[in-house]
Amino acid sequence: MSILNVVGAKVWGGGEQYVYDMCDELHRRQIPSFVLVDASNQELQQRFSMVSEVLTANLYSCKGLLSLSSIAKQMKQHGIDVIQCHSGKYILLCLALKRLTGAKLIFYKHNVVQAKTDIYHRWIQSHVDAFICVSKRVYDAQVIPSISEKYHLVYNGINTHRFPTIDCAHTESQQFIVGYAGRITENKGLYELLGAIKIVHHHNSNIRLHICGDGIHDDIQELHHYIMQYDMKDYVEYIGFQQDMNRFYRSIHCLVAPSKVQEAFGLVLCEAMYCKVPVIASTSGAQAEIIEDGVSGILINTVSSEVIAEAIQTLMQDDVIRVSMIEQGYKRVKSTFTIAKMVDSIITIVSNLR
Repeated sequence: MSILNVVGAKVWGGGEQYVYDMCDELHRRQIPSFVLVDASNQELQQRFSMVSEVLTANLYSCKGLLSLSSIAKQMKQHGIDVIQCHSGKYILLCLALKRLTGAKLIFYKHNVVQAKTDIYHRWIQSHVDAFICVSKRVYDAQVIPSISEKYHLVYNGINTHRFPTIDCAHTESQQFIVGYAGRITENKGLYELLGAIKIVHHHNSNIRLHICGDGIHDDIQELHHYIMQYDMKDYVEYIGFQQDMNRFYRSIHCLVAPSKVQEAFGLVLCEAMYCKVPVIASTSGAQAEIIEDGVSGILINTVSSEVIAEAIQTLMQDDVIRVSMIEQGYKRVKSTFTIAKMVDSIITIVSNLR
């Protein structure tokens, strides 16, 4: 078994971390893995090269189709017999590679969108060997009853090797540090979170917000402008992309993920919970499959600054609730959402395709 992952993203996010961790686990099991990324994206090439061999093509333009024969030749040279497509933008490229090489094709569904059943999409569905849905929310939206045997629910899993267990307190500071980890974009609820921090800071000056993540230049500039405009620079800090997320999680007292879009999963929630950080999340997608409200975290039905502020204050003021959520969250992730369990399931699915 030798696996090629096709990744066409321009910036690093949860989907890219998913592929990275999968490749790392495959490497630990001595299963060859490769990642195909755009030739111009040096950042993704560098990051993926740490856990797999990287192939390149012009994925951001139609020129990618001109690279088909070259990619197929490399696939045959490396004995690649499984293609894993992670975006519908590249499914035609992957189908062409399948035809040229005879490799099996797995199409990963990372988004909560309703399956399409027009002639074009039925043709794609007939040629894909298996679909992997990363949550039940995604599975329910995607599964086609007539070919349901092709669809598999495989929960995302975190790479526990990146998060060695530490039992000591996250920080001895009097400050209460709230963390945000994700893409810097308005639809992730980031500005509602900033508003919540303003509310809490008005009552408790010990509150702090550390924002980590990547994004396009304009969105990052907008964030900096907001922080300066509302004079929040003394208690809100944008720290950019963090290579060592374990250190980030160990430095905060809670993580807030107030997304306003239909989230297919919630990898950062699992990472934080495994690092014994209590979490607050919206219910806009599959988050409720990870968190049991009031037990292993706090779920908010409305993404507003007032609701987020109330949830943060609950964790600040009630040590009994916070400690219980920390322990229950850790147990939940350790038992269900690890990369080892995820890769076990994927290997079983691939093996059954032969």
